[in-house]
Amino acid sequence: MTGNECFAAAMNLLNEQEEGYHYYQQFALGCLNQLLANCLREINALRTAQQMEPLRIPPKLDSLDAEIPADEAMLRECFPYGLAALLICDEDKNRFNWLGSEFAARLDYHCPASQFAIKELY
Repeated sequence: MTGNECFAAAMNLLNEQEEGYHYYQQFALGCLNQLLANCLREINALRTAQQMEPLRIPPKLDSLDAEIPADEAMLRECFPYGLAALLICDEDKNRFNWLGSEFAARLDYHCPASQFAIKELY
């Protein structure tokens, strides 16, 4: 998935028209790089599950035309929600909270290393 594809999916989630598309596009690359940095733990968990070396620093996207350097399934399922949330964080708190919750829930689903609370058995 390229940065532009992820951005288009985020714009679909926000129901943005062309003028909104151009406004938000200037922030998309920085927001995608922030998502990559925030998701380093999950990216490394997926890399480890695929017998790949974990990354020491988060991957970085240099252009929206480039492929986002992360697991394709996680990108398609999670990143549009996270990107949409970051793009509207100052404008609409209710949509930001919903999109952020969706992003977190979907990210938990895609990360193979989940932590669960210990339950006592009686």
